Amino acid sequence: MIEYLINDLIISLRSKWARIYLIGALALILLANIAVICFRFIYGSNEGTFSYNVFEYASWCFLIPYYSTILLAHIAVGREYIYPRKDGNVLEIPVLAGRPTKGKVVLKPVKLYLEKLLLTILLAFVFFVAAVAFLYVTTQLFHINEGIIPWMILRLFLEKAALAIPLWFAGISFAVMFFFIFEKKWKAYVGFAIVTVLIPQTIRILSLDRFKSEAARMIRRYTITQSFGLVPYPSYPDRSVPLIVAIGLTYGFIALIVGLVIYCKKADR
Repeated sequence: MIEYLINDLIISLRSKWARIYLIGALALILLANIAVICFRFIYGSNEGTFSYNVFEYASWCFLIPYYSTILLAHIAVGREYIYPRKDGNVLEIPVLAGRPTKGKVVLKPVKLYLEKLLLTILLAFVFFVAAVAFLYVTTQLFHINEGIIPWMILRLFLEKAALAIPLWFAGISFAVMFFFIFEKKWKAYVGFAIVTVLIPQTIRILSLDRFKSEAARMIRRYTITQSFGLVPYPSYPDRSVPLIVAIGLTYGFIALIVGLVIYCKKADR
């Protein structure tokens, strides 16, 4: 399974959609720096136009990789739905750079599911490292007149990113769950959108003063989107690190268990 996972990771990183995903992420970082420079050019060197502000703005955008986990899961799972078999699916170990296949591996439904989940997590890690490196280098170049970006700024950003990891894990678990539940990819995208966008936004709207729903206000505190809104602000009184971590891990493992149960039941048919 390890050899299959490693080869699968390399092939996934070389895929067209992985390159598109990476280019899109780097383009957003580039546009963010250009926007800050344009703001400085128009309004002068005011607060909000320095290098540390770029990292602060980046922490406001942690929802973007959360929503994009569906794309990473799509890259990991592949185009074709893998129908589970009780005795295990016989899969060829992916071929690397024209090398002959190294044989076959038999993965039972649980191992197959976990392999794709782990593959998605590894893809997210690789893209995160690449994005942070590009963010640092690009911001340094655009703000070269300010000198070297202090380590403290990067460390604060990484601390916020570390807190967001459980929430990103929940997004990955949701995405993989839907791709294994639904045989058609568009249904997986719809299910993911309902869980990550439609339901949280409905709760947020109902919690506004216009509707005065106390139940919605209470539930909103335990939504992933609300937690992402608190991650960038360490001094905010409602920001509870243990609660944010618990929310991400709870949703993540619930999605993992639900996905595994439903996928394994398909093997019994």
